Amino acid sequence: MLSRPMIDRVAFFGISWYAILIVSAILIGYFLCSREARRLSLPQDTMIDFLLYAIPLGLIGARLYYVLFRFNMYSEDLWSIFDVRSGGLAIYGGILGGLIAARLVSKKHGISTLTLLDIVAPALALGQGIGRWGNYINMEAYGLRVYEEELQFFPFAVEIPVGNVWYWHMATFFYEFCWDLVVFVLLLIIRRHCRRRGDVLCWYLLLYCSGRTVIEGLRNDSLTFISEFVRISQVLSAIAALAVVIYFFVRIRDRISAVTIAPVISAVLCIVCTFLGEFERGAYSSLFTFSQLSLGALLLSQLIIIALWTADRGSFDMRVALPLLLDGALIAGLLVAGVGRANADNTYYVSLRQCAAMIQLMLCGWLLCYPLCPQTNESE
Repeated sequence: MLSRPMIDRVAFFGISWYAILIVSAILIGYFLCSREARRLSLPQDTMIDFLLYAIPLGLIGARLYYVLFRFNMYSEDLWSIFDVRSGGLAIYGGILGGLIAARLVSKKHGISTLTLLDIVAPALALGQGIGRWGNYINMEAYGLRVYEEELQFFPFAVEIPVGNVWYWHMATFFYEFCWDLVVFVLLLIIRRHCRRRGDVLCWYLLLYCSGRTVIEGLRNDSLTFISEFVRISQVLSAIAALAVVIYFFVRIRDRISAVTIAPVISAVLCIVCTFLGEFERGAYSSLFTFSQLSLGALLLSQLIIIALWTADRGSFDMRVALPLLLDGALIAGLLVAGVGRANADNTYYVSLRQCAAMIQLMLCGWLLCYPLCPQTNESE
């Protein structure tokens, strides 16, 4: 028997709750973006034009992205590709559609595309968070089975029906909702301290994609390719986050040295550690030792970054060292907790290891964007 009633996806008059949430997110986003556009003295109709372009292009992009990686579901009935009401939208395709819309609108109004994207980024993060509750209503975007009774509670887990039985799964939609809110708040703070055009967009990609890299590894319904353990959105998220760190490094034209190269190397180690853990959790438990070694290498890279920065500055800088040391304490704790776990169920342990790695990746971006980056007034 079902442990609780099914949630009705339809709110009223055939309109789904998901549609109501998405429309609400669009309206809230438009309000936030319009305020910021007025503050920056952009042309009056900029945001309404962006909305008119972004909605259809985002929808098309989200649908095409999903269909591309699930084409076998539609190959026998191509008309079903247009049946969006049955589900099948992917956020990264929607973002690509939004990028095209931003380019078209910026050319129309003679403004910088990066400026427009900087305005939109915080609202996008908030909208994604709101939209995740549509996943709850539709009972999708959930995670791995939760067998431990002490963990069978919301918000850690959520019940999902399979036939006539409910099973507890990790509430990954809620994890991302929480992370999207954090990203939204951080972006509102960051945009007041930007040094260059495009910084808010870059930080959206770095923050959101770092969190998505971890959360995607816990989902049960991810789009995959090559094998069931290679999740498309997880790979793209990791690549995008690393690309931002590399971009921050490349734009420091007069500070290329060991002290700036070290964070890039550390960021690459973060990706290696994350995906070693992903394959370890998926099917190759023999990778546990290599995953632990990569975690140890991350800790060593943090100490090297601090040592190089101290030598470069001629003094110990707690402002730079403290965030690294805090994440280093987490990594050290995980290394200690990992002793004797080679043959254990490391599902949750791998996620904690990935969290530590992604925190380090974000800190590498922060180092290259702020402490190690010379002051500039390019976007002010």
